[in-house]
Order: sequence, then structure tokens, then C-alpha cells
Amino acid sequence: MNALVFPIGSVVLGLTIIPQNRWKRVFALNRKAWAWTLTFTVLAFVAIWTYWIGIKMMDPTLASFLNRTETLVTIFLGFVILGERFSKREGLGAILVLVGIVLMKFTLRVEYSTGFWVVLFSAICFGTAEFIAKIAVRYVDPLTLSFVRNLVSAMMFWVAVAFVGTSFSGVGSVFWGVIIIAIMGPILTRPIYLAALKHIEVSKVALINQSQPVFVAIMALVALNQTPAPREIIGGLFVIGGCLVIILGRKKAVTKA
Repeated sequence: MNALVFPIGSVVLGLTIIPQNRWKRVFALNRKAWAWTLTFTVLAFVAIWTYWIGIKMMDPTLASFLNRTETLVTIFLGFVILGERFSKREGLGAILVLVGIVLMKFTLRVEYSTGFWVVLFSAICFGTAEFIAKIAVRYVDPLTLSFVRNLVSAMMFWVAVAFVGTSFSGVGSVFWGVIIIAIMGPILTRPIYLAALKHIEVSKVALINQSQPVFVAIMALVALNQTPAPREIIGGLFVIGGCLVIILGRKKAVTKA
């Protein structure tokens, strides 16, 4: 799937940087910009690849909860290396978000299998990749960074596909699904996310980004008539409430400054 999604993203984003000769920015990147961009790209690739390997070896529910560890990794790196801090109100919002994540994703199923460690490794890579992205946007604008990341990721996934011999049978039946994923993921979401990283602390972006499952649940309810469990609804309210507190808390802090 990723071997199809990233090439589509590369083509579309490539077309968007042609106007006004924005493509020249790719060739104008210095060594430091390339170093951070490629580090971010490789870490994200490893995270995605190992997550799908790990989830095949363990309970998907536990894998989904374990994967949320990426948020803690990003926050830790933001605090220790970048010196990021939360105001009291933002700290309250962070706690609400984390509690919401636990309520939505927590499972009592525990298995220290190979899959467990693979998914945990994937989460650490995801969290570190977002931290690296925060540094990368200091040297590369979000759109150019997204294009390069898509292009390099596409090449790496095709090398991986050739190496493991993945079959593409049945892709035709989900063709439009692949197109939608490409549009909503690499083409729209990632550039917007990187733009947010350029202006907001990575620890806060990581927390606000955890509202994703809430919108997935809403779409599942509307499109598939799948009603979320009570604890998922409560957890979702905690996450949304926490995100709002973080946003309002940051807005107040910026206003005072």
C-alpha cells in the first residue's frame, strides 16, 4: 500500500512546487538541511515498516495502544533537547489528552512477544522522527520537506517491495481507497502537520495530533454506522477537551508575551 501511496504523493506534491520555480528550493538545500530531511525520512520509513511487521505478530488492540508511546517519546525529546515546557494550563491539557488516550486505547491484554518489541521499536522511531522533523523545518520549508520525504520514501518502499517480493494482487478493487489515502495522508495532512511544527512546539503538536482517533470514530459512526464503546466516547471527550485547553493555554501565553 505504501509503495503506491508515496509515489502518488510525490507526483502531486511535485506538481505543486513547479509554479514560481519552487522546485529550485530542493537543489538549494544545504548539507545540514539534507541531513535532517533524510534522517526524518529514514526514521519514518523504518517506523511504518516495522509497525506493519509487528502488528501481524500480536493483538492489533495492544499494538494500537503500544503505538501511542510515540507521543511520550516526542514529548521527552522536546523537553530534554529543545527545552520545551508547558504552562500550567497547557500541562492540564496534556494530562487530559494522555488520560483520554489511555481510556480509548488501553487493553489488559499483555504479551511480551517479538511483535510487542517490534511495535515498541516502531513507536520509538515514530516519536523520534517527529522530533527530527521539528528540527528539519528550521532548514526546509514544509512543502519542500514533504515532497522530498515522499519521493525518498517511495524509492525506499519500492526497494523493500522488490526485496521481500510483495504481491499487488487485489489492488484494483481498492484503487480509489489508495487514491483517497494518498490525498488525505502525504498530500494534505503531512504538509499541514509540518507547517504546524514550524510554528508550534513539537511536544504540543504531538499531543494535539492524538485527536486523530476521535475523528476516525466519528467517520466510522457516520459512514459505517459503527458506534464507539462508552469508554471510547469518554476518552475522546478527554482528548478533545485536552487539545482545546492546550490551544487556549498557548494562545493566552502568546498574548501575554
